[in-house]
Amino acid sequence: MRTIADRYRITSAIGRGGMGEVWEGVDLRLNRPVAIKLINPAELAAEKDARRRFNREARITARLRHPGVPVVYDFGDDGHLFMVMESLPGETVGKLKDEYGPLPPSWAAFIGAQVCAVLAAAHRADLIHRDVKPENLMLCPDGTVKVIDFGVATSLGPGEFSKITQSGQIPGSARYMAPELINGASASKASDLYTVGCVLYELLTGSRPFESRDLLQEIARSQEEDPPPMLGVPEELEDLTLRLLAKRPEQRPESAASVYRSLRPWVRDLPPLPGWVARDLSDDPGHMYSVLISSLG
Repeated sequence: MRTIADRYRITSAIGRGGMGEVWEGVDLRLNRPVAIKLINPAELAAEKDARRRFNREARITARLRHPGVPVVYDFGDDGHLFMVMESLPGETVGKLKDEYGPLPPSWAAFIGAQVCAVLAAAHRADLIHRDVKPENLMLCPDGTVKVIDFGVATSLGPGEFSKITQSGQIPGSARYMAPELINGASASKASDLYTVGCVLYELLTGSRPFESRDLLQEIARSQEEDPPPMLGVPEELEDLTLRLLAKRPEQRPESAASVYRSLRPWVRDLPPLPGWVARDLSDDPGHMYSVLISSLG
């Protein structure tokens, strides 16, 4: 088994992120599990600005101090660029949707509200994620949702996090991309909110709003068509989701915080998700702490 920087031992593969591979590992010095993201020299040579993008991802993720963002422990170059992060138990929301199909409205709202809380923190720091999708959301056994992969995040202002995308490049996942970005507009808080609409629609209905096997057709539909009706979804949740999916950015909700507030009343009577979230969290120390803090709100 390979050891990175004489400290982090790789144990098994987790998967790929927006760039690089992610591995489970162990911090030998502190004897704790970690996740290790690596970019090999071939990837650096093949993709212009790959090193700078990876540096930005590490610094952006480390800068966002929020319970819904993985903690960054270390970053460096050991023949491969590496970033060492908090190890996250659980699976992606994409896998949850694949297993369950449409989720109960309470669970869709529960996941969506947590994503909006993270985006509210990012937007307050003038950062845009640009790639919110079910595969970039981790659902942990204690019910917490972590937003991962800030590899294509950008800043609304000048400085070290300013955009590096070249002309003609479209960052993020096209199937979840706001129509104005396809047409060359700059990323904005409103374009992040569009991706929240895509996620909510998918969790509530079991399919993407403009789903097609053909990527170009799906992009064309997102620009030209209204989303199909959300059969069986409560009217208020459907209305909120469709406002998030508005073609024009100014027609979407005003902020991630306002969407959070709209979703929060729907987070009630969560049915069990066997194998995904522990049924009884009353003795979970993290849950105990969160419940106490929530009493201030």
